[in-house]
Amino acid sequence: RHSPSPSISTITMATTATTRPRNATTDGKVGRSNANNTSSSGQEWILDAYSSLEPRSYLQEFTSQNVRPDGRPFSASRPITVLPSIFARNSHGSAMITLGGRGSEEGKNASSTTRVVAACTLLVGHPSPSTPDEGDIDVTLTASPLSGPRFDIAGRENGEITSGNYGSAADGNNPQSLPGNLSHVIDRNHHNLDAANTTPSPTDTKEIESWVRRTLRSSRYVNPRELGIEHGMSAWRVRISIHILNHEGNVWDAALLAACAALKDLRLPMVEIGERGVVKMVMKEQQNDGNHSNNGKKVKRREGRSLTLGPLPVPLTIAILPNDNNNKTKNSDDETINSNNNNKQPHLLVADPTHLEEDVSSGNSVTVVCNAKEEIVEFHKKGSGSRLSVEQVAAVAVMGFGRAKELERLVLGR
Repeated sequence: RHSPSPSISTITMATTATTRPRNATTDGKVGRSNANNTSSSGQEWILDAYSSLEPRSYLQEFTSQNVRPDGRPFSASRPITVLPSIFARNSHGSAMITLGGRGSEEGKNASSTTRVVAACTLLVGHPSPSTPDEGDIDVTLTASPLSGPRFDIAGRENGEITSGNYGSAADGNNPQSLPGNLSHVIDRNHHNLDAANTTPSPTDTKEIESWVRRTLRSSRYVNPRELGIEHGMSAWRVRISIHILNHEGNVWDAALLAACAALKDLRLPMVEIGERGVVKMVMKEQQNDGNHSNNGKKVKRREGRSLTLGPLPVPLTIAILPNDNNNKTKNSDDETINSNNNNKQPHLLVADPTHLEEDVSSGNSVTVVCNAKEEIVEFHKKGSGSRLSVEQVAAVAVMGFGRAKELERLVLGR
């Protein structure tokens, strides 16, 4: 059996003694001020290094106290901010979704903020012969190195667990000078097979893109008949372009909510339909309708309009973490998703996971999509390293119903 890792407070206290500046004096206000500032930055450095090099052990320090690194209970989600019409000149509908960042004290939790933007552009195409009155919705999801330190120029995320700022405990022939107690924790945990069994699952943008497209089409959020222009001749093709601005966990929920908010902001423009079915967008809408003449040719004009939307598909992602604290008791707020007849549970369930929690879960998570009518649109499970009991699945669905009612008022204003 391996001894438990020293607590974070023990590591930071030991680090404080080693981070005294060279020019700090034992007396005088200036010397004390410099010493305090350097000690504070040293504590932040050691905690950041600890979470990057040993994420599972770092997270265990918090979960053993029934709390998460950002202070949330296991069943709590980050606050959501919706900002519509952010690309008013370059799109027909757009929105930005932010998970987290609101309600934090002095920006302490700013690092756990996920931000995604979505914009709708329109194309006119031919409808399918089997659905002559229906249009279509397409989705693309992109990322860049600005989205996170592990994304490459092609938008693919690297599977390396470290952030790149620290690398490993030893780099070639020049070992990095880490504080002695942190090096001890890293060396010991590398020999602990349980703690080392944390392989992060890279964010697959293509998988999320396909999932968002499939969910929008099956959720009845948009009636495809509203995208038809001329029977069997023309229909709208809505292209939703989603981009990850900052990835700090749970891009699945943020991408779907951004796409739904952009569709809420979408307004179809006025069009003129010629005799041969040629469709032309009219930039400035007029109150006139019916038949009009254009250079002696009769055209039909269709007024611009917003879409009549159905129930909002609201996602809720739950990460499945390995439970290294089976003998710990849970808070009453978390008993809904972390309850079992046995006191020992092999897994912990956390709602709206951060990037660190996603790394520790090794991609094991479930996403339930519900609406305000208490209907389950989709239940998607990722990873095969863990299973949920029937009671836990029911608890996740109940949490999804409550979240759907709350976010429908926020996104749709109902």
